[in-house]
Amino acid sequence: MKYKVINDQLIIEIDKTTQGQTILEYFHSMHLSKKTIHLLRQNKEYLYNHQFVDYNQVLKKGDLLQIKTFEKGIDFECFDHPLDIVYEDEFLLVINKEPGMIIHPEGKQGQHTLVNVVANYYKKTNQNYPVRFIHRLDRDTSGLIMFCKCTLLQPLLDYQIANKTIKKGYYALIEGHLQRKEMTVNQGIARDRHHNQKMIVSKQGKTACTHFKEIKSNKQISLVSAFLETGRKHQIRVHLASLNHPILSDPLYGKPYPKMPRLALHAYYLRFFHPLTNQVITLQTKTPPDFCLQSEPISQH
Repeated sequence: MKYKVINDQLIIEIDKTTQGQTILEYFHSMHLSKKTIHLLRQNKEYLYNHQFVDYNQVLKKGDLLQIKTFEKGIDFECFDHPLDIVYEDEFLLVINKEPGMIIHPEGKQGQHTLVNVVANYYKKTNQNYPVRFIHRLDRDTSGLIMFCKCTLLQPLLDYQIANKTIKKGYYALIEGHLQRKEMTVNQGIARDRHHNQKMIVSKQGKTACTHFKEIKSNKQISLVSAFLETGRKHQIRVHLASLNHPILSDPLYGKPYPKMPRLALHAYYLRFFHPLTNQVITLQTKTPPDFCLQSEPISQH
């Protein structure tokens, strides 16, 4: 798909994948809400070949569809702090989050969170967009997290999250060794009635499935990868604890580990379809520096 961005406008050249649809059908394919579509029409915020037309207009190959796509205005306070950018284009930003940083403040007034750092980056690079993250990571979990600069494309990413087409992979350092080098845990997860911060494995809980693979190990600990089929709260942590192999330094489901001052969990893998081009984007990071254990080397299997 050929496109260009001018100010807050996205200009798309209609190709064979979109020809034959009406403008309304194209908006539905973007998973826009009825309210958003109504406002685009009411405010004449789309043009077809430089003219406003009814949204029942059929799209023809080679023609141009222009849509007001970007909201303007950075909506969080700025915090100057290093940012590890893994991927960026006109619409998306993917960050390798450091451990110990929360994603967003309570309200708009906090300063030392990831959205404040991204707001500062937008300001320094003259990108006047609201700061919108697509998924979350816990404070002590490091790794990949995606932001969407383009309000009109965010519903497509939300749809991918809901339909599990965004794939996320994690590294974890765990106590001991898995029973098998590769195994799947398929056990429901529910809230612990006796501890309001904890989750537990439960037959009455919501379906949860995690695939684990042991990558390296030494006598006491193992490095494993984890891929999620579902996205329950604390899913990886709960499933590993249910196997009696909790993540190192997990404050809820494990115990402190002297050489790992934080939860040993890192989101290293992210795979998704680009919301405009539908191209598959696959991103990976290495294990973070604090995953290197100095007391005894981890051997590769």
